[in-house]
Amino acid sequence: MPIWRCWNHGSAWEYARNSVFDANSWANNHATPKVAKGNFSQNQFGGTFGGPIRHDRLFFFGDYQGLRSTQQTTVYSVVPSAAMKSGDLSEVAAYNPTGTLPGQIGCIVLKVVNPNCIDPVARRVLALLPDPNNIQSLNNKWDGSSNYRFSYQLPQQVNSFDTRIDQKISERHSIFGRYSFLDQHRQDPPWTSNPTVGNGGFATDYKIRNQGLALGWTTVFSSSAVNQARFGWSRDSAHSDPIGLTLGASAAGDVGLSGVPVSSYSAGLPPMSISGGFRRIGVDLYRPQFQAAQVYQFLDTFTKLKGNHSLMLGYEYHRNTSTFLDLQAPQGYMGFSGLFTNSNGFGFADFLLGNVNQTIYNSALVVHNFLYGNSFFGQDTWRATRNLTITYGTRYELYSPMLNRTNQLSNFNTANGGSLTVASSGGWAQRALINPDKNNFAPRVGFSYQATDKIVLRGGYGVFYQYINRIGSESQLAQNQPFLKFVNDSRTIAGSTPVFFLQNGFPGATYANATTPLYIQKSNWQDSNQRTSYVQQMSFGPQIQLPSNMVLETIWVGNFGHKMNRLRNANQGLITGYTGSTPNVIFPYANLNSGTLHAFLEQATNDGNTNYHGLVASLRRPMKNGLAYQFSYTWAHAFSDYADNLTAGSTPQNAYDYAHEYSQSPFDQRHRFVANAQWRLPIGRNGLVLNNGSTASKLVGGWQVNAIVTMEAGNPFNVTATDLTQTGSSHAMYANCLSDGFAGATRDRLAVTTQSATGRYINPAAFSQPATGAFGSCRPRPYAAPGRHNEDLSLFKQFEFTDVRKLELRFEFFNALNHPNLAAPASSIATPGTFGKISSVVNNARQVQMAAKFYF
Repeated sequence: MPIWRCWNHGSAWEYARNSVFDANSWANNHATPKVAKGNFSQNQFGGTFGGPIRHDRLFFFGDYQGLRSTQQTTVYSVVPSAAMKSGDLSEVAAYNPTGTLPGQIGCIVLKVVNPNCIDPVARRVLALLPDPNNIQSLNNKWDGSSNYRFSYQLPQQVNSFDTRIDQKISERHSIFGRYSFLDQHRQDPPWTSNPTVGNGGFATDYKIRNQGLALGWTTVFSSSAVNQARFGWSRDSAHSDPIGLTLGASAAGDVGLSGVPVSSYSAGLPPMSISGGFRRIGVDLYRPQFQAAQVYQFLDTFTKLKGNHSLMLGYEYHRNTSTFLDLQAPQGYMGFSGLFTNSNGFGFADFLLGNVNQTIYNSALVVHNFLYGNSFFGQDTWRATRNLTITYGTRYELYSPMLNRTNQLSNFNTANGGSLTVASSGGWAQRALINPDKNNFAPRVGFSYQATDKIVLRGGYGVFYQYINRIGSESQLAQNQPFLKFVNDSRTIAGSTPVFFLQNGFPGATYANATTPLYIQKSNWQDSNQRTSYVQQMSFGPQIQLPSNMVLETIWVGNFGHKMNRLRNANQGLITGYTGSTPNVIFPYANLNSGTLHAFLEQATNDGNTNYHGLVASLRRPMKNGLAYQFSYTWAHAFSDYADNLTAGSTPQNAYDYAHEYSQSPFDQRHRFVANAQWRLPIGRNGLVLNNGSTASKLVGGWQVNAIVTMEAGNPFNVTATDLTQTGSSHAMYANCLSDGFAGATRDRLAVTTQSATGRYINPAAFSQPATGAFGSCRPRPYAAPGRHNEDLSLFKQFEFTDVRKLELRFEFFNALNHPNLAAPASSIATPGTFGKISSVVNNARQVQMAAKFYF
């Protein structure tokens, strides 16, 4: 029989969105004057097909999905005013900068910088910056709030497909093979049209490719014995490049900035950060960036039924490889803090004078890491009695520490003031400089008990290990000297001198050609006896059958993380006392400190903890008389004593006081309610009206209305301050909490989102700047952002031509009520003009999607 006559099932679909049907964004409506709605066009299309190639023996399935999208987004930034760019800082109310360095005393008089003192490189860079075009503050003065608006059309293109073959070789043997492919191109927007300066804010052009292969072989030995062998491979490749620039071409010379390292990773201007809320200038940190990660797996599972027992034994081999370029500053970095103009926290005056307080320099390095492991497991599902089933088992896992293809790893050694030890050939401990953890037993147990005909109790407990926890490039032993130069030269104490002046050029050649002393080198340190992170998960609760086939379920869920990977600056200074108001600070490692220079020693330790308790209650009714619904409510509380750098600030305020870090987790969400319903309108076949096979019944009937309502509490946020501790850089800094931050604040949405209004989401009077040599009393994430709610509606219509051939039309309304959910407020007391104000939302305005799906 020809193959094409056997492909007898499939589907094809098209989903379309267009801004013609959508609401304008909150940001556009909130601007003064209002901004017109931007263009949005999205088409998602594809199909599936499959069926027997050889009757009862060989089957084929395939699918394809494509997405083409372009969407206008608006980016809001803080830029200096035209007067500020000329040196007139009189509109800056919160700071009074003055020149403090030799040669700069007298350069700033009454907040005005003498034009002759403005650094020529800074002047050329400022000429590339746009002037404000979206001033929302009182009296049109600069107050640190967003004052520049830029619209950009974001492209996105995705192509993906899957193919699968199933072959029944004999009554005892069957095999399958599956291959999956995804290719994606998308962007995160620049903040202004000139790409030389506008790639700050992580503007990125992403090119992502994912591939996966799975093979399986099932052998049936008897009616009670089965073996399943599986092989899996996946490869994820991702490139993150700046937008609108050519890699390998630096624009530093165009502004007179010499000394910037030029390589195949150069593009535009190197990143320049000016404290005070300003948008970063140039290409952002960690750009360009790429990674190719591969996973190889083999799994064999044998299952045996014996009496009331279902026994399972298995083995798994796992190998991960990761090749990546993940450098913080591949073409250098410059920071301006305000330290040298008596305005720490507002760095613009320092920028005008060319005073650089921090530089970062990375040599080019591509890392080739891998690890592998073996796992053995056994499990028994025991039907103990007619109404009690118990599942129990354990798993033993032995994984190598992270290894490097050419042993290019080094770890910090505390002996003799601190140094780096380089890996050597040999066993895992010699190659990784980490001793493997051989104690990873993972027991698991669960039960199901039918207490009555209508009540079932269920519970379970399990331990799950986490071997791969790469937090970006943080604390990577492959990114240490002598393999990587990671110069991090910063000044944090008043009275010190700048790293360099802009007009004198970036000291790239000095960094490249000299042996970098450890006191200006960022070094990574991992505990050589670290243990594997693990999570304990447990749950318990009843499921109750109610009338009308409704089901009520209440479940307690616990999730407790132990030995979690967390980061700190292990070279942070320790305050031992005070001389007058000046703190006495000692630093732990002599070789990492020289005068006012203190290196960042990023230590990863496996001693973090997380704690989650949740109570979930749900009521579910299956489809009956055309109506189905479910209500679900979750009360939860999550704590942690650390946060990772991809979701929050990763280093603690005080490396010697981790107890202070125990607070609400970044993911803490106290309340969440979700309701959904489906209602088949009683018109047409099986309905109350036109319940027949007429043409009118087919055209008018077959409609279904669906709704999803979500209400949830907001997530917590930090309240931060300027670091005056003099204990070195690279650590969090919290404000002092004096009283309830919500007392004297307002929930009026218009007041807290209008910059010129007085209302604040949290009250600035409840917080203060810690004194010199003091840490903030606020704990991490003390307050929660505004709560959120969302309503999605949809209308489905199905045309049935045969039992198989059907056409489904969909009309979907996302955020149907067009309700803007406000983001967290600005919460740095270093920028009092914006503190407590909310300037963005976390959801899109209402979007309408229309779709057609044909089944055959």
